[in-house]
Amino acid sequence: MKKSQYIGSLVVKIAERCNLNCSYCYMYNHLDQSYLARPKFMSDATYDVMLERIKSFCMQKNTQMLLCYHGGEPTLVGVDKLRIFARKAREYLGDYLGGLKIQTNATLIDENWARMLKEERIGVGVSLDGPAEINDHMRVDHAGRGSHARVVQGIEYLKGQNIKSTVLCVINPAHSGLAAYRHFRDLGFRRLVFLFPDISHDSKEKWYGGLGETPVADYLIPIFDEWFQKDEKDVQVYPFWDIFTLLKYGECRSDMLGNPNLGYVIIETDGAIHPLDVFRVCEEGMIETGLNVHTHGFEDLSKGSPLLYQMLNDGLPLSETCRKCEEVEICGGGYVPHRYKRENGFDNPSAWCADLKKLLHHVYQSIGSYAV
Repeated sequence: MKKSQYIGSLVVKIAERCNLNCSYCYMYNHLDQSYLARPKFMSDATYDVMLERIKSFCMQKNTQMLLCYHGGEPTLVGVDKLRIFARKAREYLGDYLGGLKIQTNATLIDENWARMLKEERIGVGVSLDGPAEINDHMRVDHAGRGSHARVVQGIEYLKGQNIKSTVLCVINPAHSGLAAYRHFRDLGFRRLVFLFPDISHDSKEKWYGGLGETPVADYLIPIFDEWFQKDEKDVQVYPFWDIFTLLKYGECRSDMLGNPNLGYVIIETDGAIHPLDVFRVCEEGMIETGLNVHTHGFEDLSKGSPLLYQMLNDGLPLSETCRKCEEVEICGGGYVPHRYKRENGFDNPSAWCADLKKLLHHVYQSIGSYAV
């Protein structure tokens, strides 16, 4: 039975450029370079049209949308510009606004930024990959300098305003996951998200070859053991929290596991409407839909690329291998871009399949007779 289209949030790219040059970045350092043809920043006109499209859609569907300011690095627009954007959203959308968030590398966060984020009630996610010796291996600026010290300073400004931010960490399987986890806990984070590195089957060997059969699982398992054994129920660590949620309820909000329909779309600085941004690691141009908020509403998504519409309404079908796998109800084939292979598209298990299986088996054994 076909599921109805649901869009609960928008990832709004108010900046198309970044002050960092993280070597693994799916936006700048993989196959798709379309960012070069887009405006560096979203204009007031594009932002205003987007708000009109949001309100029209939400009125029709009797729903809300959350806006997540993203990039590139969204703080590059400046503190005053983001305040204006936030206030416009609240004033124009009213009860149709489900909330505001920002995903930032925090290198530009100072006292003024932290105060504004607090005053405008903008939730914060901070990108950081661990202590300096881990983070600064890949998260560097355009001069090759590490970003860790600047990020930690930004985090301190956020803490000074009592902002409880979330840390997003891209797993670096060449380093210690436990060291990264302990660093985040020392910094006071109580919501931690560990992201599988973004690759396709075609690029996995180039980026992560020579690190063993299950480098991501080997990174995550020591984190799980320390977190689970300490039984810190008020500390949420993903993807473990998603696994527990799937075991208990059969679904979760993450698109990393469980094969849910896509519940959000991307809005680029020029107003283009895109599906998952991480498709940039698969092929040049895969994110393009032919849709734009200047010419289309969110009720028009069937007029764009079949890939976007299918992900929103039906989800992509799983490979035969995944359908026969005992882990399919929890794993769900893994994150969709990681399934891609040039010779047969998305008809594959995740490129991180062995890691997912090893992690899940470890979690099951650890839970034992514990109630989930």
